[in-house]
Amino acid sequence: MKNTSPAATAVGSALLTILVVMFASCSTTPTTFQLQVNYAPVGKIIKYTQESHRVGVIYKNEQKVKEVDLKIQGEITYTTQEILPGGDAVITEKNRWNWDEPAGDSGQVKRITKDYTYQVRISPSGKVADLKMVDASSPAWEDYIRLYCEQGMPVFPDQKISPGYSWTQSMSVTLVDSSSANAATTYRVKGVARKMGYDCAIIEYTGNLALPIFLDPADTLKLTGIDRIEMSGIMYFAIETGIAVNSEEKRRVISERTYTKEGQVNRQRGESEEVISYSLVSIEGA
Repeated sequence: MKNTSPAATAVGSALLTILVVMFASCSTTPTTFQLQVNYAPVGKIIKYTQESHRVGVIYKNEQKVKEVDLKIQGEITYTTQEILPGGDAVITEKNRWNWDEPAGDSGQVKRITKDYTYQVRISPSGKVADLKMVDASSPAWEDYIRLYCEQGMPVFPDQKISPGYSWTQSMSVTLVDSSSANAATTYRVKGVARKMGYDCAIIEYTGNLALPIFLDPADTLKLTGIDRIEMSGIMYFAIETGIAVNSEEKRRVISERTYTKEGQVNRQRGESEEVISYSLVSIEGA
């Protein structure tokens, strides 16, 4: 009879352990989870950075007037102000955007900074129930941002789901000329992965947005128009923490504007491609 040495027994045990782990990791049992946003408790502060690169062309009255090549940096901060009895969170969202533009014919670069602040009420599903601008605003811009949130932010299913699950959000949008357009985005849970220290659902999405710009009575240029956006991307959403930690998105944007200047009606059209990266920086007060 053949004797087995202690060393051989140890090696055999190690191999058996590896095989058990391998087969366990290949289990066909689906992972199920419910996706919900979580801004609790009051005082919680979530910070993100966003970077985008936009390249395109602008036409005025059918004539090419400008080529665009912009790199935009953003800092976005969410601060929880209140958690309502039904679970909705009231948050303050502060945005700061920076980019460089050539200053006239001199060739000198001018640094542009824009700040925007919003008060948003958002449900655990991610649905934006209300949005108001806190700082100086116009009704037209406030409506534009509200429509962007309604069309471009995922509203999660009210049930447990697993990898492979998909859903579509769609809505009919009334345009400036009273016609309508359909905006729809399809989301698919591709799987789960560890990202930036969080266990995340990997969510792929593709869709189109229709964002009209209505007349603001206070606007002397009488500006109206629409942005049509085709987008596709991937988002990593932290399952337990309840926030997005990273996303990468590609867009094609067609912008149309009509305005009056010195008594003349002008039509402007922009065509651009954009790549956007969005990443979590920190969570405070959780």
